[in-house]
Amino acid sequence: HQPNPRETLRLVARKLREVSAADYVSISLADPRYPEGAALVQAVEGLGTENLSGQILFNNEQALWTKVARSGKGVVSRDITSHPNYNPPSELAEKVSILGVGMYLPMCAAGQVLGVMVAGWRRGSPYEEIATQEVPLMELFAGQVALALQQARAEMLVMQDRDRIARELQDVALNRLFAIGTHLHVLTGMAGRSELQRRLRLAIDDLDETIRQIGPAIFAVSESRMSGQHPVSAQLVEEVDAASKSLGFTPRLVVHGLLDHRLPARVESELMSAVREALANAATHEDVSSVEVNVHVTGDELSLTVSDDGKTEQPSSGTAVDRLRENARRLGGKLVVHAGVPSGMALSWRVPLQPSST
Repeated sequence: HQPNPRETLRLVARKLREVSAADYVSISLADPRYPEGAALVQAVEGLGTENLSGQILFNNEQALWTKVARSGKGVVSRDITSHPNYNPPSELAEKVSILGVGMYLPMCAAGQVLGVMVAGWRRGSPYEEIATQEVPLMELFAGQVALALQQARAEMLVMQDRDRIARELQDVALNRLFAIGTHLHVLTGMAGRSELQRRLRLAIDDLDETIRQIGPAIFAVSESRMSGQHPVSAQLVEEVDAASKSLGFTPRLVVHGLLDHRLPARVESELMSAVREALANAATHEDVSSVEVNVHVTGDELSLTVSDDGKTEQPSSGTAVDRLRENARRLGGKLVVHAGVPSGMALSWRVPLQPSST
């Protein structure tokens, strides 16, 4: 979870006001998205101005805030409202008219002015004299805030770049690997010679292992993981890996079509439940040595087939198969069971991706 920059700056402004006994503190940032002379007020404390946080305030080119932001040179005055360039936005003018000592300090980092920190004391405040003596400390404080802002922005750029790379890997590389695995699996069934079949299966196993290794790395930096929700393909890999503990081997995962960001949330949830139930059902069969999870998505249908080579009979009611059938029914789909032909079981779970007309 990334901290909210505005909330962080509000805490900074509140703390600065407490330690300096200032009556008014604001932290405003320059923002290239807005016209020159505009201040994005990130945090403001005191004099009943807190409601201005998050607003864009405009100063003219001769205003004090604009001059400090351009020059990078601070302004300190015992009577800030009498300064020739003092021209606060109309939203602030009346409330800050009672200030005496005031400081407009640039927040500089790496030679760049990121914004302006303003602190002011009421006329006649017992802290006015102390405030004028602590200017170096206030300047240091403004510099530290600027440095923290610069680091936060740099980290945000890195995270955005990581997200972009992760999305590209997820949408292109990982889906291509799934597709290659599917084609190899088809070729295995077409190959006549046992040696060729053996080599193809070794290639498929290697590819499956590669997907299991790079999948978590991609999803670890993806935007969807940051938001707390794994992509469907990541959840599939996790379910298949989890099943290996009860099966004693890792099932093969074959995916046709693009899954991520294309399924409704409810369908995603039911799909994961169906995969979990079907794999748990396969683990109960005797002498099972191979399990395949095949997921196929088209524009209007999602299908899941989990097949194994174990010894089994047609299941009775009250089993995982009944739960799978009910799972599919909730989405307007159906479950087809093929058992004992020639051995093992295949559970075919199909649901529409468009709302049912019935």
